[in-house]
Amino acid sequence: MILISTPMQEGVVILAIGMGIVFLSLLLLYLVFEYGIPNLIKHIIKQKEVRVSTETEKSKDNFQSGEEMAAICSAIYVFLEETHDDENAIITISQSPKVYSPWSSKIYVTHQVR
Repeated sequence: MILISTPMQEGVVILAIGMGIVFLSLLLLYLVFEYGIPNLIKHIIKQKEVRVSTETEKSKDNFQSGEEMAAICSAIYVFLEETHDDENAIITISQSPKVYSPWSSKIYVTHQVR
């Protein structure tokens, strides 16, 4: 028996393969977003919490005295105050003459000229 394929049979095969690929990819995306990404985020957050807890224990050993903190704060304050200039607070506003130009007129855009 010889099978002769018709264009209709080929179309059905292509349709079935295409729909299979689409549904498998949707299933894969569902699994990734439902189970893969949340577990990855939880793992990353847990690693950061461990890292922060170890850094805070190390920073407790490097405690600075109040005199050092005061010196640093006063140096930052002096630096920031020197960067501001006292400028003249007078503002002069002059009106510039506007020349009419048909190229910049919006009336021709919104209304049809007859």
